[in-house]
Formats: sequence, structure tokens, C-alpha cells
Amino acid sequence: RTALGRMAHESAVFSKPVVGQPLAIYMGDDARNEYIYKFVSTQNWVAADATAANRMAVGDKYLDSGKLYVAKFNADGTGQWVELSITTPAIAGYATYAFADAGDVAMHARIAGDAVGATKMDRPEWCGVHPTTGEIYFTLTNNSNRGQPNQPGVDAPNPRANNTMGQIIRWKDDGDFDGAGFAWN
Repeated sequence: RTALGRMAHESAVFSKPVVGQPLAIYMGDDARNEYIYKFVSTQNWVAADATAANRMAVGDKYLDSGKLYVAKFNADGTGQWVELSITTPAIAGYATYAFADAGDVAMHARIAGDAVGATKMDRPEWCGVHPTTGEIYFTLTNNSNRGQPNQPGVDAPNPRANNTMGQIIRWKDDGDFDGAGFAWN
């Protein structure tokens, strides 16, 4: 499942499936000052896949090909999903690491997140999608490094220094789950 990106996957949750639309998979990188990701399948959801006999083939269909994004949370309660692609200018021209190809970007998702200036979060761990509203919830657990010397400082989505108790962040993607923006609180 290289297309989903290489990181310390703690959790992954599917968006609410809608016939004719791609599936989104929301993922957290469970480490201090790491990122929240979204993978959007190339294939659109087909209702019959919910009861397909060959579940491995269904997984292959939706998880082997798509676009990987990382979240940028803005202080005003908005955010953007930034595609992690070899064609993204900040990745293609990143001075700290020379990405060779799309596979290299996926295998070094953390470095690609650094390249595009994604928001470093307080240990993204468990996630869930509300079954009717489609809102996404993430627990951010224990970042005792937040605000320490040479570590990221406090910001709007991570409002506590030495955040040993964590918090929950909620957002809703603009439009469908494959939207590029979101509103959070």
C-alpha cells in the first residue's frame, strides 16, 4: 500500500462511501510534530463493492492508486490539503532532499510534508468520520515537546505548550471528500 504513504500509521478511516465518488482515507502519523494525511482513490465507489466476494480485490481497487495529501491548518479555522506529488513545486524543488520519483515521495511522506510546509501536529492518533455529517475527528495525544527549545511552538490547531493531555480536532472537507479545502475547529 505504498500509495498511502510511509509513516507511523496509527489509524486510517474511510470517508462515507458515495456512489460515483472517490473514497478518501484519513490517516495520522503517530509521532510528535508529524502530520495528518488524506488519500483519495482514483476509482469511484461502486455500491456492489460493499458486498463483493473478493474483498482483497476491492481493497486493491481503491487503495493501490490515488492521490496523497497532507493537511495545512490555518489560524482562521480554514485549511488546505496539499498534494504530495513529484510535480508539486515545493517538493520538486526541495533543497533538503532530492525526490527521485512518485514512489520516493510516497516513501518519504514526512519529508514531503516538511517540503510543503504542512502543519506539525501533536501526535495524530485515532480518527473517525461521522456517518451522516461526514465530519472528521482526530485525537492528538501527548506532545510534551510542543513549545520546547528547537521544537514547534504553539499554534491555532495545537494551542498548548507541553501538551501532555492532547486534544480533539474536527473538520469538514469543502464539497466532497476529495475537496482541496476544509473548515476546522
